[in-house]
Amino acid sequence: MADLGTSKEATLDGKSPVRAAVLAVLIEAPGHGWDVARRASRRMGSSWRVEPKHVYPYLKQLEGDGLVRSEREPSKRSPYVRDVYYPTEKGERARREWLATPPTTGIVRTDLQVRLAFSSEEDIPVLLRALAERRLDILEEIEENAASETARVSYVGTIIGLQCSSVDKRLKAEVEWIDEAGRELEALREKRLRR
Repeated sequence: MADLGTSKEATLDGKSPVRAAVLAVLIEAPGHGWDVARRASRRMGSSWRVEPKHVYPYLKQLEGDGLVRSEREPSKRSPYVRDVYYPTEKGERARREWLATPPTTGIVRTDLQVRLAFSSEEDIPVLLRALAERRLDILEEIEENAASETARVSYVGTIIGLQCSSVDKRLKAEVEWIDEAGRELEALREKRLRR
């Protein structure tokens, strides 16, 4: 068994918060892929959209690293058997160490920002359309996020509420930026048309 202090594979290195979330969900209670995805999505908030197809590679990695183990168990649904994942002692230790390390920070970069960076004045109409579409998508996300708000009567409810608050503030800031970018691009387009 690899020492957690020296083996990168046996730690939660912060590169994927979903990997850490999958392990944390299993430490709360064992589960199969679909169940793990559902519980992780609930805890992480609507903007993450953790789907079962994304969870399975993490489950296999965690199992390969010795942080979880799986057992085939009977199911009432076809194919009448499923892999249920359980945390190992090593996995619980990795989670504790992950929580104790400073979080990694990163800058959110979007496809829309890259399009802006490599556009020209001729692209303004296309960019304005892309901004408008992204704005509508964000407004839908804000609604979904509000619907997932939970009463803060327990620790888990408080954590989910804080997560929803964080998502709400980030999304509203992005709408504000999109509105600013739209105004600036509109002004450039008007100026160009007057030339």
